[in-house]
Amino acid sequence: MKKLVLTAAVLGFAASMASAQVYSQNIVGYSKTTLAAESFEIVSLQFSGTNGVTTLGDAFSGLSENDVVFVWTGSGYTKYTYYGPDPVDGGWFNTKWEESNDVEIPAGAAVWLNALTVTDAVTAGQVPSDVSITVSVLAGFNLVSNPYPVAMKLSDLSAAGLSENDVVFVWTGSGYTKYTYYGPDPVDGGWYDTKWQVSNDVVVPVGAGCWLDSAVATDLVFTKNF
Repeated sequence: MKKLVLTAAVLGFAASMASAQVYSQNIVGYSKTTLAAESFEIVSLQFSGTNGVTTLGDAFSGLSENDVVFVWTGSGYTKYTYYGPDPVDGGWFNTKWEESNDVEIPAGAAVWLNALTVTDAVTAGQVPSDVSITVSVLAGFNLVSNPYPVAMKLSDLSAAGLSENDVVFVWTGSGYTKYTYYGPDPVDGGWYDTKWQVSNDVVVPVGAGCWLDSAVATDLVFTKNF
């Protein structure tokens, strides 16, 4: 795994979170997510490698041997297991024992990470500098995140371009909280939970993602806000 050294000139993208923090300068940064032993977490990969893409081989540090990532394909998962940093036998492998360090994770996607021990999972790389980033989603379920290394309110997600009655499921560590989008109407629109409480300001933290159940295949356009 590459180790990135940050200079003292640090630009904070969001307030510190209990489970995730981001520090960066104008080129590189990292996000840390703390996982309990034998836990699952939806983790976003909000930084890219030197070639402008995010790969499993470059994305994570701080993992232990036999930690697992599950990548959603739109209808199921592809499983990748980490066998440590050994340059010969280590790295990421799929269930067919094919080396998978170069598997790309698109901007705005998220993955499931299963940690066997207490883990500070670190994702690192280049901070996106594009004025906007387009995230393509399928009709149905998608694992999504803010493509920029900042926290994402549900109102930010709807502003990127959703349809009425689209649904988000936010992982709590042991289950989901469901939120439904009722369109942009200033009176009756916005996000609501299952108790009909307005939920526009619900935050998906830095380094995390959520499920989006989209009515149609569409492109979500996120705008840089830092």
